Amino acid sequence: MEATIVNELISGTGMILVGTIAAVLWWWISRAQLRWFAVGVGLWLVAVAVKVGIAILTNGPVIGFFKGHLPNWLFITLGGLYVGVESSLCEIGLTLLLVLLWRAPGRDAGRATAVGTGAGAFEAILLGVVAVCTGLVFAFVDHPQVAEARDVAEKVMATTPLIWLIGSVERVLAILCHMSSRTMVLLGVTKRRYWLIFWGFLLFTYIDSAAGAAHVSGSVGRVSMWWIELAIVPAAAASVLVLPWCWRKWGKPEEAAPAFPYEPAVESPEHELPYEEGDNT
Repeated sequence: MEATIVNELISGTGMILVGTIAAVLWWWISRAQLRWFAVGVGLWLVAVAVKVGIAILTNGPVIGFFKGHLPNWLFITLGGLYVGVESSLCEIGLTLLLVLLWRAPGRDAGRATAVGTGAGAFEAILLGVVAVCTGLVFAFVDHPQVAEARDVAEKVMATTPLIWLIGSVERVLAILCHMSSRTMVLLGVTKRRYWLIFWGFLLFTYIDSAAGAAHVSGSVGRVSMWWIELAIVPAAAASVLVLPWCWRKWGKPEEAAPAFPYEPAVESPEHELPYEEGDNT
């Protein structure tokens, strides 16, 4: 039991550090204003709320239908794909809706990547906090449901070496995918490279389909979690290629951005304010 508690605390702390470092590091690299990171956080919160609501209403009946009417391999494939498409339509679909209504987040790669980093980093930090709280609950709460959850965690530990590291590695991969998929959608609209929108949706669908297939198949606790992370590596590797390409092509820093994100900019007289077509800020 002590090993389970320690694992949750270390894993959670690692995820919090990964999310914090990612946000700070990318702010330092991109020099994007903090409001674009905040836009990513807001997108994530709204999208996840919508996704959870849809999942509560539909996942049980749909996945149950697949399980009862399809061969096991097809059930796992379509069940995972359903989860992935559902997640992508909510998270990346909301990103697309935002940029169709307000082009400013996709004006350049600095802003677009900041939006993706904000979403991915916030998710990592929040999941890390949940893991730390779970470890504390395991340590101090004596309840049958807590004991059942602890047993599940112990099964996962038994099948996964270096389990304390899995959360940090997973969050690094996920943040890269959040950044690339959202960046492709935002820039795809504003730069009229509509094929990027398709690839942004496809990449995000892939990573959540892989995770969904692992859950609907019951693999969690039966096989090493490293195999599940290995399935996400191709999407993260693609992200490592996509992000520099977007940066080289559209990575021009924001003009007249303040030296520090909280430092107010000096306003020009109204007749001197620059105007850029398509920027609705």
